[in-house]
Amino acid sequence: MIIFYKNYKRTDRTFISIQSVKHMFPDIDVRCLFLYDTDSSEYDLDIEKFKSIGVTCYLDKKTYNFKKLSAAGSSLNGYYFTEGINKIYNIVKNYDTKVLILDEDSYFTNGDTIKFLLSNQFDLGWAYWKCPPNPVRYPKRDIGINGSILAINPKNLSKYFPIPEVQEYIEHLLGFELYDKCINDGLSVIKIPTRLYDDYCGDGTHTNDIEEMKLELVKNKINFKEL
Repeated sequence: MIIFYKNYKRTDRTFISIQSVKHMFPDIDVRCLFLYDTDSSEYDLDIEKFKSIGVTCYLDKKTYNFKKLSAAGSSLNGYYFTEGINKIYNIVKNYDTKVLILDEDSYFTNGDTIKFLLSNQFDLGWAYWKCPPNPVRYPKRDIGINGSILAINPKNLSKYFPIPEVQEYIEHLLGFELYDKCINDGLSVIKIPTRLYDDYCGDGTHTNDIEEMKLELVKNKINFKEL
């Protein structure tokens, strides 16, 4: 299985998150896509440190940047999440293997999430997130898909990519464009049991606070270096 992180200007958190994976799964294939605004040199000070811990690095230009408008809890997150997912998919599209796509703050403290995905076969592995009440383009759903963690077998999902990059809550967008289509086509779809909305079931926490991440890693005796 490939663990593939997306990083956009949260490099310190991504670096720590990756080390939590490497601590428990030292031989697993970890990669990272760095998205830059103007030039790849924006990451020159950090990328060698990622390589030094065994990370394969890719760089690509950021497509969407809404400046002062936050995508957190906004329908703009349809752009942000799908951009990263689509760019990573384009790198691995011919691979017939499991690929776990993660955002910057996805760290782990007991490894149960990755163990589950390693132990089960699937075309799509998804995690539950509550659907926002007011979709922009898609009808209201009951089942929301968490955009920060998504497991796929790229070769088997080629007909569904690229996912439309539109203004829509990611929970609705991934639901209609990926989850529903896989279900309708009879593909193997599994629910990740350790990501239940903001309950991470002891395998990390739902946070974007690097200090919380560091405290949890120390508590669980997971060694890490900071940038």
